[in-house]
Amino acid sequence: MCTADSRGFGSVAEALRMANATMDYLNGPAGTDLDAASCGEVLRSLGEVQAKVTAAHATVLSRFDAASAHDSDGYGTSAAWLAAMAQMTPRDAKAAVRQMRLLGKYPCLEEALAAGEISASCAAQILDWVKKKLPVQLRHDAEAVAGIVEILVRAARSGASVADLEALLARVVALWQAEHPDADGDRFEDRYVQV
Repeated sequence: MCTADSRGFGSVAEALRMANATMDYLNGPAGTDLDAASCGEVLRSLGEVQAKVTAAHATVLSRFDAASAHDSDGYGTSAAWLAAMAQMTPRDAKAAVRQMRLLGKYPCLEEALAAGEISASCAAQILDWVKKKLPVQLRHDAEAVAGIVEILVRAARSGASVADLEALLARVVALWQAEHPDADGDRFEDRYVQV
């Protein structure tokens, strides 16, 4: 990556200093002096930046978690470390770890975030739908779920709205249900236990 004068960053620390300087600039007088017409473009750009930050956070947290780096500071989990050392609430720290693990399961989603092609909010919505809107039998088919996430991500990258994505998901689920009918019509997965 390059700075404004086309020089490459010398280190991660330098890149983070630049990111902080950028936010300081936007939070200063320049940000408050924006005319109303310019605010929309700035908000769109900040959404891209937020998506990229979400992806970067998940990537770094994944490496931190895999190395059990939290142990060196005396914390048993990455969530506990985030709560104590990164000033996150325990709830948000657990959510960050959960999000990192889910993004790791769906690389297409993480790539779209890293490219700033979908918003962090849209990615979170897709992950929420996977958890709540898919039939139980379908949720247990990891390959099928990954395929559905990829379909939604491709649509989001093409500019589909969240409402469009929800309608697309409903259609995909309806097609899946047509191919996998519920024999007794109770919309529950049947499990038999012999005692």
